[in-house]
Amino acid sequence: MRHDDVELFFNALKSVAESGFGYGQDELPNMHVFLTDYINGFRNFVVEHAQTGEIVGYFNVGAPSIYARSAHPVILDGGNALIAPKYQRRNFYVEFADLIGPMLVNIFGSKIHGLQADTAVVSLPTNLSITKINYVPNGILPRAIYFKKHGWVDLVLCFRPKLSPDKVLSNL
Repeated sequence: MRHDDVELFFNALKSVAESGFGYGQDELPNMHVFLTDYINGFRNFVVEHAQTGEIVGYFNVGAPSIYARSAHPVILDGGNALIAPKYQRRNFYVEFADLIGPMLVNIFGSKIHGLQADTAVVSLPTNLSITKINYVPNGILPRAIYFKKHGWVDLVLCFRPKLSPDKVLSNL
């Protein structure tokens, strides 16, 4: 991700939060929180359409998960993904995951055991997408995120075991 893309990523996430889907209404109050909680320590990416240069999406992954309590974390945060509305419903999350898995193994090596993520229970497209990329629900955090259109909703915690660089996703 280029420095110029950080504000675009922030604005895109704020827009989704304002629409009432995907991110909590008060989850990103300002750029400082975004940089601290979403950018620093993560591997950040912009996906651009090769022919048009349009932004297809943003994603990040790779900060140590808060659920890995160790000086040398073995579980990474599953990160954040946002696909531009024009490109939604085209299975891009599966393609992102297919790209990310081997890349994480190359960056972090064999010490990483998997990724821990969360998603709101009311975010059906995200819940369906993460099961397609081999995340398994492993817990619920009750009333943990505030959505503009839904009020307080539960978060589903999900875990995805590490993929080896040569392993192909079983759901493709």
